[in-house]
Amino acid sequence: MFIIDFDDTLFDTHAFKQVLTNLPEDLYKQSSRIKEFLFPEAVSFLEFLKETNQPLILLSLGEANWQKTKIDITGIGRFFDLVCITADAKEEVVGKILNDFKMKKDIWFINDKIEETKKVIQEFPHLKPILKMSPKFSVEEYESSLMPYFSTLTLIQQYVEQQVK
Repeated sequence: MFIIDFDDTLFDTHAFKQVLTNLPEDLYKQSSRIKEFLFPEAVSFLEFLKETNQPLILLSLGEANWQKTKIDITGIGRFFDLVCITADAKEEVVGKILNDFKMKKDIWFINDKIEETKKVIQEFPHLKPILKMSPKFSVEEYESSLMPYFSTLTLIQQYVEQQVK
């Protein structure tokens, strides 16, 4: 199973917020541009994951309508078995997801936030974390996390391919 974050993992939220300064209003005015902020390799990465025949879960923290709009416009919702948008802490939601899917092994957690990922892994140590680097954090912070981290989804894909052989 792959549990994947949306913002700054599949979607370049950092760039999105720099371009669209009045977010709620600009989101609707500029909706045709939102696809531009999906990382270029996101679709091929999700196609690769889909080919593994493992459940794909999109887990996004934020206001539900706002997140749903971004996900719908990018069109990536079609890749996922479950799209979970929450305002709750991710470690709480991951527990519910694991109960629903009854999987105990080979569960990957792909996220950009270091501390959030640490909390999830602390609660569920059998998960396999992967960090997608975000400009919000320094390389040193990723290094000191002691978790695998990568600058692109293509590099994450290569890592997963090596691990699942």
